[in-house]
This record gives sequence, structure tokens and C-alpha cells, in this order.
Amino acid sequence: MSTTKGDNDKDENFKRQGSFRKLLPTNANGDSQLSMSVKMIDRPNISQTNKDYAVFLQEYNILSEYNILRIQDLKGIYVIPSAQNSFVWFGVQFIRQGIYQGGVFRFTLTLPENFPDGGCPKVVFQTHVFHPLINSETGELCTTWGFVEWKRNNRVWQLIQYITKILTKVDTRMTPINQEASILLQNNFDQFRERAKECVRESLNQVYNPPAFEDPHYITFSPYVPELHDPVKQQIYESKGTEENRALGLSWVQPGSLQPFSKPESR
Repeated sequence: MSTTKGDNDKDENFKRQGSFRKLLPTNANGDSQLSMSVKMIDRPNISQTNKDYAVFLQEYNILSEYNILRIQDLKGIYVIPSAQNSFVWFGVQFIRQGIYQGGVFRFTLTLPENFPDGGCPKVVFQTHVFHPLINSETGELCTTWGFVEWKRNNRVWQLIQYITKILTKVDTRMTPINQEASILLQNNFDQFRERAKECVRESLNQVYNPPAFEDPHYITFSPYVPELHDPVKQQIYESKGTEENRALGLSWVQPGSLQPFSKPESR
């Protein structure tokens, strides 16, 4: 399931312009491409004199946003921008706890075309997830429960963290868009849990499906092949064992005692 193709057809501005690596010449204000890209991290408004640079500055802004996401300690979730359209990011969530534990859920995250303005990015699940905050027909995630108002200082990594939160801990106080899921959650938890487990089983059956997008950055998985993967696994285990048996760093303690090294007392 996807809504990204239609969006691409509607607006040419949605198409990726050039490359993340493209360099900018010095602008009329004497700013270098480096200084401008650094400024973009704080998301200033683009001035009138920089309108010719808007497309490139937006790419730098998106790249800065992704770099901020990469340094966050996000558990069990993988996200990467499309190679063909930097406004569309592919994601896979591995659920490690809660009633959806074991599920592998795919989603796309679409930035607004005037990012960082334009409100909250749109999240649509390709994998069916029976959840109060996920539209049962379109797969779109309701983000207003976590972000009543998306502000310019909000970060995409916070939205990614929100995805993990609502799937690992289902809160009965959620304002639902899937009424059936909400009613079962409150009145018949056993049946709700069974519907959630059905989604988990369905997601595992789809793990090795062909890519839904013809994009080199689309996250794919392949079955374990002993001839291919066993040598790599063995190499990982051997490296870990070697490191455990090897002394790391320097010791600042006298051998055979708990006393630290010190200068001998002067006589």
C-alpha cells in the first residue's frame, strides 16, 4: 500500500532535485555553502536573496535532519531516505516488547513539500497493523495524539520515536481513528490481543516479499543462507572472543595490589 506515487505525480517540486552532495557557489551575501548548510540546522527562514538557492538549501536541511536522526539511540527501527525522492523515507520497525512483540512493520514517512514548514510528516504503514491510531483502510498513522501541533523545532527522530512508543505500549487514552480497535482494546482485551497477534504473523510472512518500490534504498531482507552467512557469523564470534581475552588500555594499579601508581616519596 502506498500513497507516495500519486503525490509525486501531482507536484514536480516533490521530485528530488540533484544530489545531497551537490555544492553551492558563494551567494550574493558572501556565505559559503558550508556556512549556509550549518545555518540550516537551526532552520532559519529563507531570505528573499536566497530564493534561488531554496531547492538546494532544502536538500541540505533534509540531510541535516537525517544526520540528527542517525545519532539518536533509537531501538529496533531503521529509516533511510529514498534514493529517488528525498522527501520520502523508508522505515522498518522491529517490535521487541508489548502485544505486537515479534512484528516487523514497514512504513513510509513523507515530508511536506515545503519542509521544514508544512506541518507534521505523514506516516503510512505498508504492513497491516490493527491499532487505534492507524487507519485500517489507508494505513496512515494519526500523529496528533503525540504532536498536537508540529512546530519548527520538532525533529523527525521524535516522530520515529513516537512510532515505537505507540506500538510497544498501547494506551487506552488514545484518541482513536480506528474505532473497532479502540472498542476492543477497552472492552475485550483478549480479542484485541489476538487481532494484534494476527498482524504480527502476517508481517512475518511478508518479510521477504519483493520491494514495493523500485528504489535502491528500499530496505529488503533475504532468508538465511548457511553457505553465505555462516562464515560471517563465525568471524563475528571469533572477533568478539579475541577482544574479550585481550587486555584493553593501560593499568594504573601496581601489580599484585590495589594501590595506584604514584611517584616515590622524596627522602
